[in-house]
Amino acid sequence: MKLFYLGTFLLSIMLISCSTDQENETESTVETSSLIGLWSFSELDTDGATGNVELSNDILTVLVAGGCDILTYDFKSDMTVTASVRDYTETGNSVNDSGTGLLIECPSDVVTTTSVWALDGDQLSFINSDGEIETITIELDGDVLIIPGEVINEDNLSGTDAIFTKQ
Repeated sequence: MKLFYLGTFLLSIMLISCSTDQENETESTVETSSLIGLWSFSELDTDGATGNVELSNDILTVLVAGGCDILTYDFKSDMTVTASVRDYTETGNSVNDSGTGLLIECPSDVVTTTSVWALDGDQLSFINSDGEIETITIELDGDVLIIPGEVINEDNLSGTDAIFTKQ
């Protein structure tokens, strides 16, 4: 808990120590306000994948097509973000009665975490689960947000891009 407060303090200092250049402040404000809102995972781009991500991608595709919110990020104007993630690794434990493969249902377990965030151009900083400030490069284009798959699952989604749509 001490690490969380320390990380929050450090991130707050980073936010306060922004440049006084008026042009940069305007650009940053526009980008920050574009990120505010609820973002839902919509697909996984596996073109740059370094490992075998086919099974993970197949499961995610089926769940998203069925209306399952696998992962959502709710970025708020008070600079907090709430992540809600379903544990999709618990799916596929039974076989369809028709014999067509694994039965993939939307997991009922949802884990919700809250952190603070800051955006500087395409650099999104937040406090990770270890209580440390983590900075990632994102792509934000209208209602599409792309983050590295490693942020979601370092072991299974290496080299992928997780694509989110704004709700």
